[in-house]
Formats: sequence, structure tokens, C-alpha cells
Amino acid sequence: MENKMMPIIEIKESAWNAMSGKWGYGAGVVTLFFLIYALLAVPGNLAKEGSLLAMILGILVLALTWGLSLGIAACFLDVASDAGCSYGRLFTAFRSVQYFFKVAMLEFLKSLFIALWSLLLIVPGIMKYYSFSMAELIVIDHPEYTPMQAISASEKMMYGHRMDLFRLQMAFALWFLLVMFTFGLASLWVLPYYNTAKSKFYLELKGE
Repeated sequence: MENKMMPIIEIKESAWNAMSGKWGYGAGVVTLFFLIYALLAVPGNLAKEGSLLAMILGILVLALTWGLSLGIAACFLDVASDAGCSYGRLFTAFRSVQYFFKVAMLEFLKSLFIALWSLLLIVPGIMKYYSFSMAELIVIDHPEYTPMQAISASEKMMYGHRMDLFRLQMAFALWFLLVMFTFGLASLWVLPYYNTAKSKFYLELKGE
């Protein structure tokens, strides 16, 4: 039987309504993310290019950025589920050393699998990108999951819905263009809106 879900336009409308009164919070979360990322990048920029220190710092910054990216997802999952707003959620991945390494391993494995599938052809890599796209939200809801359990759960959840997520992204195409035309300034509002819509999409799949 064909999988059905809420129409994309309704998911966008639901996300827009969820953001009501929270646009300032959303812009604040994105601003804080970029400020922290800029600070994290400073030591690496000062290190000698190509040196061992520069490589180590680069890996560390990447892992910390993965953690903050999960925090972004947690912030807007809260918005989508009307669970309240807290800037502390940006640091969800750092609740413990064990959980941080779990998040870092999740992102590493996702990147590795997508890269390996892309070696076959571009299309399989793209399909895996969509199959794995709910893994972060799943590990937020289920911190007890291993990285592979989160990836497998995402694949199962996204079965028959990869094109739905693509359509959701395409529905934001003009918003993403606005980010480009405003030299990134519009991202303070577009990223919260999109991430809330993606969270609504996840909650819709979760309810099936």
C-alpha cells in the first residue's frame, strides 16, 4: 500500500504557525551557532597550513560543528513539537562525553556511507543522503540508540518518503535563493523556518 503523509504545503504552513512568536528565538539560535563556529575556527586559521596541528584542529572543529548541528536540530524539533524554547538545547550533543562521541560517530558513518555509495554512481549516494536524513532527529528522541540503530531507523522511516523530503526542500528553493541574495542575512529566519518544517516532516513520519 502506498505511504501517504500530510501534503508538503500543509507541513510548511504548520511550521510557519509553530514559529509564530519564536522568530527571534530562531534567529538567536542561528546567530549563536555561527558565532561559536567562528570562534572555533580561529585556532585552525592561526595554525600553519598543512601541519599536523592544523589537521588535528580541523578534525576537532568538524566534530564540534557536528555536535552543534545536532543542537540546531534539537532546538527546532522543540519548536515543531511545541516543547518550549531553550538556547541550552543548542548544546544537546555535549550532555556527556559518551553522547558527543555517539553523535560524532553518527555523522562520520553517514558521511562515509554516502561517499561509498556515491562511488558507484551519484544517484545511489543521493538516495542514501535522503535515507539517512532523519538519523539526527531520531538520536535526539532516542539517545540510547547506537549510531547504526539511528541510521537503520532513519532508512526504515524514510522508505517511500525520500521524494517527499525532496519536494519539501524544493518548496524552500526561493527562500534559499533569498539567503544568497542577502549574503546570508536571511538565513537567520530561513534556517529556523526550514528546520522547523523538517522537524514537522519527521513528526509526521513518526506518527505513521
